[in-house]
Amino acid sequence: MWMKQHGYRWLLGACVMLIGIAAQAANFGQEGGIDWQPWDKTSFDKAKSENKLILVNVGMEGCTACNRMERVTYTNQNVVDLINKHFVAIAVDAQARPDIGERYSDWAWPATAFLQPDATQVFAMAGNRLPRNFIPILNDLVDKQTAGTLKPDPRSPYAAAPEPVETELTKIRDQVRLQLDRALNDDYGWSRWGLNTEIDGPRLEHLYFRAHLYDNQNLRDLALATSKGFLETLDPVWGGAYIKKIAEGSQGVPARFSKLMAIPEKRISNQVNAITAFAEAYRITGDEAFREGMRNVDMYLTDWMLDSSKGYYANQKDEPEGLPEDWWPQDYWLLDTADQRLAYGVPPIDHAVYTDKNGEVIRAYVLAAQAFDAPEYLQKAVDTATFILQDRQQVEGWLLQSRENQAMLDDQRVHPHTEEARPFLRAQASMGRALLALYSTTGEQHWLDAAVNVADGTLATLLDSKNKGFFGTVPDSTANLIPPRKPLEDNAQAASFFYDLFIMSKLPRFETVAEETIRAVAAPSILAREGRITGRTGLALEQMTAAYVEFSVVAENANEAAQQLYAAGIDAYHPRKLIHFEKPGRYPQLGQASMFICNPDRCSLPLSKPEEVADVAESFRGGATSL
Repeated sequence: MWMKQHGYRWLLGACVMLIGIAAQAANFGQEGGIDWQPWDKTSFDKAKSENKLILVNVGMEGCTACNRMERVTYTNQNVVDLINKHFVAIAVDAQARPDIGERYSDWAWPATAFLQPDATQVFAMAGNRLPRNFIPILNDLVDKQTAGTLKPDPRSPYAAAPEPVETELTKIRDQVRLQLDRALNDDYGWSRWGLNTEIDGPRLEHLYFRAHLYDNQNLRDLALATSKGFLETLDPVWGGAYIKKIAEGSQGVPARFSKLMAIPEKRISNQVNAITAFAEAYRITGDEAFREGMRNVDMYLTDWMLDSSKGYYANQKDEPEGLPEDWWPQDYWLLDTADQRLAYGVPPIDHAVYTDKNGEVIRAYVLAAQAFDAPEYLQKAVDTATFILQDRQQVEGWLLQSRENQAMLDDQRVHPHTEEARPFLRAQASMGRALLALYSTTGEQHWLDAAVNVADGTLATLLDSKNKGFFGTVPDSTANLIPPRKPLEDNAQAASFFYDLFIMSKLPRFETVAEETIRAVAAPSILAREGRITGRTGLALEQMTAAYVEFSVVAENANEAAQQLYAAGIDAYHPRKLIHFEKPGRYPQLGQASMFICNPDRCSLPLSKPEEVADVAESFRGGATSL
């Protein structure tokens, strides 16, 4: 059916993709090493025909544990021989294939899953293992397969929910709130959550959102404490935020690391989380420490992670190749001058430029431009968005996740990069939200038009027309073995995108997409399974149940008075704000530029003075009552 709808353009793209995968597969394993295979049907067919177990190795280039397992365990000859004899080994880059990365994200990186020849998962584990720990696991699985005693893993990744849920959205929202709050208490304690900067951006945004909605000072203090925690993970020499803090006194951590209580990986998502933390906190406090934190992260992104194309690289590893054997990576990052560090080399950078990650960077820079009144940050967002659209947007509107670039040629990759000619939901949703952020900030129609194109491409390629919601990617020839999946958090991000898009575009075809998407994926069992990894879901549900607050600047043209009203709208802090220019029609022509602030319940009187905007916006703090 899908082929009938989309014709031969997709077939041609698929052929190109398969050729690329075949070329990559030829280079997966080094001579005498593990015979790594790509994730495609031929690999699964090989396992079935040879009655071999399947080992799936999923990770990312900037992951310390992934690199150590590759360097120590997967080069051990006993491990190599055992895997090549009894397993079909599949290696996947979680960022190049975000659909597979999301599927195995419960086990972090590296995720190692073991499947029977028919692709039924029997066991999965998180983190790296030394050969002495790994070999007994492999032998046990082989012995159990021979004895016929392997059993399906009850924690195997879930498939798409069979039908949409009918529960009221407020009840689903409350379940997600409860899960997130319980995770805070169980893992960190409310008083200590601000010390843990592994908290992702969506969960922190969810906290700021609720603090504003209910004018709750306890939630606000907790969010601000978390933002301050990010300041403690910044590299004072080259800039950038490390992945997370380590609790003081952690077992096995040398005392000399008290000045750098961090895991020294610099992932692009962590830079985005830091920017979000600093921008949100500065809007509330005006504390210049957050501006300095933003400058630090921007320095790192600009000096180290920016490609000549204006796209941003994915990750930086934690240590250079020339580090002394008795050093920890933290020893390197504690060196307090660039010259001292350069004497040992530079930790390798993964030069892949991923669309979903660049969408995150774009939106973060837009938030920073608004918070710090910094046009240079907005220009960086514009440059990156322009590159992604020009380089990756397809005729149907959807965007490629990545392309090979010149800088990648010398990368020594742990996981193979595959240039996939297919849409991934994460890339479409991330860039869609980024484009809307640009439209809202600049008022320029072409960004809205670009967002509409991405939305139409997403609907055309990834929508489940029967039960709604979006697949993580287009179901392919492995779908009969590995059930297609509708990732909860990626669908939630898509729901946020479509919700805002309908309000800003008023196009009827987008009106019901957000709610249908949430209902398609928010089955109680799936929400419970995801647990704390529901920040985007929580945000989408808060957004949809509290409802939008629309700032419409009504004028025949963007004259000086209209621009001043628009700037006042940008300055007004309101997490539910959707601001745009609008021609007279829905609102009357009053002979001068006017702003109307509305939610589904009510609208303000027309505002003509910029100094009125903040106070009227504050009166729309609470949620709408009509939902």
